[in-house]
Amino acid sequence: MIICLILLLLFVTPDASAHQRAKYNVVIDTDCGMDDFRALTYFMSSRDFNINAVEPVGGVLDAESSAKCLSSLLAEFHHEGILLGNGNNPKSYKKDCSAAMEFWKNNLREGPAARADALYNAICGSRKPVIYVAMGPLTNLADLVEKHPEVAMHITYIVWTSRVDDKLFPCGYNYRLDKSAFEKVVASGLKIKVLDAGNVLYPDDFLSLLPEIATPYAQIFARFYKGRQFASVRFCDDLLPFYILYPELFVESTGGQAFSVLRPKQEAYFDVIATRFLNAVETEKGVIVTEMPRSGSMLSADVAPLSEQILANFGYAEYKLVLLTSEMHSHLGIYSIIGAKMGLRILEYLHVGLDEVSIVSNAGSEPPISCLNDGLQIGAGTTLGYGAIVISKDGNVSPSAIVSYNGRKLLFRVKDDVKREIASDVGELIKKYGLESDVYWSELRRIAIEKYWKEKSRFDIFEVEEL
Repeated sequence: MIICLILLLLFVTPDASAHQRAKYNVVIDTDCGMDDFRALTYFMSSRDFNINAVEPVGGVLDAESSAKCLSSLLAEFHHEGILLGNGNNPKSYKKDCSAAMEFWKNNLREGPAARADALYNAICGSRKPVIYVAMGPLTNLADLVEKHPEVAMHITYIVWTSRVDDKLFPCGYNYRLDKSAFEKVVASGLKIKVLDAGNVLYPDDFLSLLPEIATPYAQIFARFYKGRQFASVRFCDDLLPFYILYPELFVESTGGQAFSVLRPKQEAYFDVIATRFLNAVETEKGVIVTEMPRSGSMLSADVAPLSEQILANFGYAEYKLVLLTSEMHSHLGIYSIIGAKMGLRILEYLHVGLDEVSIVSNAGSEPPISCLNDGLQIGAGTTLGYGAIVISKDGNVSPSAIVSYNGRKLLFRVKDDVKREIASDVGELIKKYGLESDVYWSELRRIAIEKYWKEKSRFDIFEVEEL
């Protein structure tokens, strides 16, 4: 068993580098059951996915309640830029699972608003074909294909969970809730893969593994299940991301149907892969350098004592990007640090990988504000050499950037109170020491490290506006 486990980790460990190109574009359709929460957490913890939209559907919960749950989860994971739809209830819908609402209600917080056109825009606006992930009845998709047949050409395939009978025909809850929706989707000619999760169980001690994983995904997973029994919990919708990334762990058959059926191989260590999903952002590697120094003599004397706290506050990805920015920028300044934080925040907000966004920076070409450009290039991976970023020439200089993605434009800007704080800190140093003083640059570096790197959260210093 140990040998099998080692081989599994060698061949199916996610490649979660700090800047990587996402392998798949997905939209996710969910009725917010408890297994859907687990599936959503795995999808969002992986940088292998550009998540273009999430859409609620009536099933375990009604569509309106599901939308509130999804909005809250996007806010929890800081992926508020993922489009959120408002979805539909099947005509035969009846409230099915009060336990699911109980599961969500103590964790709800305010997040992004739902949009009526989210699903259509996410599919048709995508640069690449999308995989349609369905965790409930196919009501939304059937309605969309009926109104907009052109969406079919933008969908690679649908992967949908349902039990199947001995003849490999759907018979599960998701099918029974809206049989006509399934028939409409089949008639559309779209490629459908039906995943019957079978009876694969999590180990009873799965939750006990999560405190050792210092990522927000693992921590939020553990918090949602705090005080709840996790014995004999069965994988269901949570196998969907596993199939997309690791199809070799499933058996696919058609049985003469117009769709295929997927079943998990019993020998697959899905619990091990689940922990790898939740720990993905802690296994990041570079293009050449496998890991940045986190402590000790390889760090400068003023950063070394603070590195552990910086890592604890904001994670390895941001830490690495600020290190890279500072080396390229040739000094450690406030706006270069903020630029690195902004770049990472852009990718995180939208849940996208490299080469998906283009940026117009409003930071100009005069320091200190223009220093933001260096951090922004490193943080978002949108370099001048790659042609993914340009500097606006309109003369309206500000620490902000316009981001384009899948037909959308978003303005990311440093909040006014943060700009005033920076101006005050720099002004005091100039007044006290003068720009030509070595002490000025030494003190500026100290403030940049101790205040703007160690203390300022990338989740609090920017405003985002959809244009």
